[in-house]
Order: sequence, then C-alpha cells, then structure tokens
Amino acid sequence: MDNVRPMQQPSVFAQMVDKLRNKSEAELKILYLRFFKNDLKNEWKEITKDSNLKKASEDDIIKAIQKNRYRS
Repeated sequence: MDNVRPMQQPSVFAQMVDKLRNKSEAELKILYLRFFKNDLKNEWKEITKDSNLKKASEDDIIKAIQKNRYRS
C-alpha cells in the first residue's frame, strides 16, 4: 500500500484549456472581448486621440489598430 499515490489534479491552465477546447470561434471572440475589455477601450482611446475617423473605412481602422499593436 505504500506505492499508492493520490491522483494529481490538472493545473489551472490545463483546466482552462479543456474548457475552451470545444468553444466555437464566435464564443472565443466574445470571451476575448470580455476578458480584455478595459485594454481594448484604452487602446482605442490611444489610437483615436489624434484621429478623425469619420471618413475612415473598416480597413483603415484595422490598419490603425495593427500599426498601434505591432510597431516595427
């Protein structure tokens, strides 16, 4: 009986991955938006503080976000 070991629980990270594994892309996007809501708001404020986006296309907005995030 000395060789009996208690079963180890999966790590919290492994549990999170298991719960997310079967989510649809739409569900994952919603979770991402909820989780990073404040970061996204702050990022948008930073991007638009000196911009006039009244005539901007969706592509222009996406490019502005990517430029802000992935500065070379």
